[in-house]
Amino acid sequence: MKRLLIAISLLTATLFAQPAPAPGLSVAASPANGPSYSQMYCSGFITSEKLPRTNFVLGSKESPHEDRFPGRSQLFLGGPALKRGETYSIVRQVEDPNREDSSPEQRRKLARIGALYQEIGWVTVRAVENGVAVASFDFACDTATRGDLIIAFREKPPVAFRRVDAPINSFLPNLQAVRGHILGSRDFVGLLGTGQIVYTDFGSAKGAKPGDYLLVFRGYSEGDLNKIDRASERLPKGQEDTAVRPAKVRPDAEAAAPHRVLGELLVLDVTSASSTAVITRAISEMELGDAVQSEEASAATATGAAPETCRPASRLRRMLFPGHGCQSPKPAHAEDKP
Repeated sequence: MKRLLIAISLLTATLFAQPAPAPGLSVAASPANGPSYSQMYCSGFITSEKLPRTNFVLGSKESPHEDRFPGRSQLFLGGPALKRGETYSIVRQVEDPNREDSSPEQRRKLARIGALYQEIGWVTVRAVENGVAVASFDFACDTATRGDLIIAFREKPPVAFRRVDAPINSFLPNLQAVRGHILGSRDFVGLLGTGQIVYTDFGSAKGAKPGDYLLVFRGYSEGDLNKIDRASERLPKGQEDTAVRPAKVRPDAEAAAPHRVLGELLVLDVTSASSTAVITRAISEMELGDAVQSEEASAATATGAAPETCRPASRLRRMLFPGHGCQSPKPAHAEDKP
């Protein structure tokens, strides 16, 4: 009997031996001069795609004594079409419990581009018996729980930091450019700084791709201000008692001022309407609602190179020469919708 128990123990240990990551996976996703493997695969994402809920975490070897399953656990997975030897991601749809907007319509804009998912890690199916898969929890960003979703694993393209950081100007001219906004952050952090993961509505439809740098800035019009700045803007403005006939300043005069540059982001992953990014440099604190635009567009505005425009052609000329002329540019604060 004792020999039988030892044999079973050895067989179990062999079956569930913890494997190394797939060959080349961590190297491809985390070059020596790029974000860490955890930053790439634990950053989360926003998507408008409806992720299937047919495959999910059912429990663990230690059930029912534990309800949070750490990395290197042996997990039970429920659902059809789980194949032995395949690698799957564990994800969890999450929502910020804070119902307050950090900036005008921040939560509505976030909901418009999709649902936020936290990446929990990835597993490898070792066996399937009676519709239940037994899997090794090979890489963990967080503890898994019952009901977490199991989806196909997707290897992300490698991203590298640039070797030389260009100087960042303190201000950005208020010119027309495609822009987006920081609408969320990992762990629902409000005040943002270097190294934190954020989510924007500047996706591939606006030209973003992994490895791009985005400049973060904030304007001075009321629609650009975050919740704290808007509170200060509405306070009575002080005036020096000894001043004689000071010039009258319109309440919205600062809206025409150049934008204040706050720092930069490195894009890690994109969907059509969103991007996941890491803050690489912060000149000042950032908050949800701050605007972003591509570094190339920012460099063009810094040198005064505005987008090319032309004078609209007359109706007669457009009839004689179809396609002649150009469209009028959008206002400076127009936001391109995904």
